Amino acid sequence: MSLLELKEYLQNRGIVSINDLSVHYNASPETLEPMLEHWIRKGKLRKETPDSSCGNKKSSCSCCTGNDVWYQWIQ
Repeated sequence: MSLLELKEYLQNRGIVSINDLSVHYNASPETLEPMLEHWIRKGKLRKETPDSSCGNKKSSCSCCTGNDVWYQWIQ
């Protein structure tokens, strides 16, 4: 998998979880994170955690139900 392949997948999906990426590329999150960080540094990708998406209010919102990290491609 190259950075360009990852970019294309992220662009096509829009929002994707780290678990989805791991399954799709048959790679561990630890392997994918440096490549994802590349696109974050370029300002093309945003990382969302359960804490960052709801402000860590621990309310009953759906974003707090899982511990998954999500990545959103920025147009």
